[in-house]
Amino acid sequence: MQHMPSSLEEDNPAPPAGSRVVVAMSGGVDSAVVALMLRERGYDVVGVNLRVWEYEASCDPRKKSCCSPEDIQDARVVGMQIDIPFYVLRMEKVFEEKVMDRFVRDYSHARTPNPCVECNTFVKFGALFSKARDLNIETIATGHYAGIRRLPNGRYAIRTGRDERKNQAYYLYGLSQEVLKATYFPLADMTKAEVRDIARRHGLVVADKEESQEICFIPDNDYREFLKKKGVAFTPGYFRDEEGRILGKHSGREKFTVGQRKGLGIAWKEPLYVLRIEESGDVILGPVDRTLCTDFVVEQVHCMGLSEEELKNLTPASSASSIEARVQVRYRSTPVRCRVSFLEESSEISFNGLPVGMRLHVELLEPVSSVTPGQSAVFFPPLETTPSDWVMMGGIIALH
Repeated sequence: MQHMPSSLEEDNPAPPAGSRVVVAMSGGVDSAVVALMLRERGYDVVGVNLRVWEYEASCDPRKKSCCSPEDIQDARVVGMQIDIPFYVLRMEKVFEEKVMDRFVRDYSHARTPNPCVECNTFVKFGALFSKARDLNIETIATGHYAGIRRLPNGRYAIRTGRDERKNQAYYLYGLSQEVLKATYFPLADMTKAEVRDIARRHGLVVADKEESQEICFIPDNDYREFLKKKGVAFTPGYFRDEEGRILGKHSGREKFTVGQRKGLGIAWKEPLYVLRIEESGDVILGPVDRTLCTDFVVEQVHCMGLSEEELKNLTPASSASSIEARVQVRYRSTPVRCRVSFLEESSEISFNGLPVGMRLHVELLEPVSSVTPGQSAVFFPPLETTPSDWVMMGGIIALH
């Protein structure tokens, strides 16, 4: 399942003219315009919506959340407007296992999870790719603001989109080479304003639909209540300073995240921030200057654009044993310069005999505030590439 580019390096290659394409239709304007554009370009388009969780009747309908029954209906109506077949895939079980259960597990181990990364890696693209294979279709397309680049080393990598405010490359570092070869991002070089303009000109029902802002399975944005419903027993403990002095008590470390300032309930001579969260239950607080981080560890590493030779530079056997890169530690943050070195090999899957489940040590050449365990670290080349950056690899930020 792939459309091979005609040259060694190619940017965001389009599928063969007139071929069949499966489009993930979320019910939003972005995926609707993707389906419309491909249909107008002569592709044989099949729309698919992924139903990933049971939208509770008690949810406030005024809250904007993706994956609701209204979203499915909107996607179905768009399919009718542009005259394409439309299907709904029931993905509740895999979503619960790969996304929701991990969300709960991470909070239970003093981490702040990033469910959108897991959803893209294991659910959205995995399910879409499988459905395309079942239908004997070679290409999948989505409404992400990102692109794909085939590098001179033969690897495929996610690259950043033109719209800097909507760029979603950070969430896509976990996609496999097999999936990348079969994926097309029509919005790679478009802005959100341009997408809405197309939708309005064609009268799509979602042209002015608001975007969802919360985690889809927590539409009221109250993750603490969600954890309670999942049976998580909150771990009480103490607020402490870095010297171990007790500053106060709290009713559950799961209620806090690294970098948090508001809602601590601590009266102090200066604003205090969460510096780290201990599994024991203690939450360590300090002034804003102590939130700055100069190094951290990354685990569960997935290599995307790196070649075999480039990977070897990270192993202890290499004379260099480190590489230069830039790392992004949260969505919409600016990548900063760093040095990356190999810590230890993992028994996880390997690429050409080399570990990709390795643990890495990251030395930041520019301090970053509130680097948060459980969030993703995504690596880009050391010098910014134009007109867009590409993803070298990514992984999960861990405690030292």
